[in-house]
Amino acid sequence: MTDYHESWDGDSGSAAAGTEDPPPRPNFFKRLWMAIVKPGELFEALAANPAWFPMAAFVAVAVGISFSLLPAEAFYEAAVANTPPDQQAALRDQPWELYKWFAAGGATVFVMVLPVFLSLLSYVIFVFIRGDRATFKQHLCVMSHAGIITALGALATVPIRTINHAQDTLALGDLTPFLDGYLYDVLNGVDLFALWATIAAGLGLSLLDPRRRWAPTAAVLVVILLLSAMIGPTLVALFVS
Repeated sequence: MTDYHESWDGDSGSAAAGTEDPPPRPNFFKRLWMAIVKPGELFEALAANPAWFPMAAFVAVAVGISFSLLPAEAFYEAAVANTPPDQQAALRDQPWELYKWFAAGGATVFVMVLPVFLSLLSYVIFVFIRGDRATFKQHLCVMSHAGIITALGALATVPIRTINHAQDTLALGDLTPFLDGYLYDVLNGVDLFALWATIAAGLGLSLLDPRRRWAPTAAVLVVILLLSAMIGPTLVALFVS
């Protein structure tokens, strides 16, 4: 992979911050495709002039729209499956569309807040612990723009989720059908688009400090993603099996 640090001057950031206006960032629509095909160039351009809220809001709305495109029946069935049998009768009295719009609204709010949580986590790990030279706003910028890949995945998998199940995604488990048990359940919890976004975020965070490289940074984030995917299968193995 290209070493994007080659074009960086260790003193240029401080000079620009002290005496010059920040360089212009790519326009909003250009950032959408750059996050997918040229993430290194995008994060280099945003490092000196970060922005996060408009993109975070766009990603959240896009994910919410992906939920609204799914059939209401899928959300009703999911609600019934997660409700005790003695309480399921009350669910049948509600319009199915209610479940879909509740899920779409909840997903929008969750995805809007997610970059803030992820940035807090990454800031603690890479700035407080590892000693990176970066601001919290820069971390917010990286996480928000990596979310473009998540939004792409949410929209791209609408046909799959429409046919199969509202919660189905393209996961690592789909690439390892020969596995079963706990390991398969863990891999099935790792969404491929989330993995892609995680690696892109690792690249973006590494570019905030010229001393860092993308591979170790991305590896830390991937480990966190895997640990989060282990929570559900681990709880099932401990308390259900």
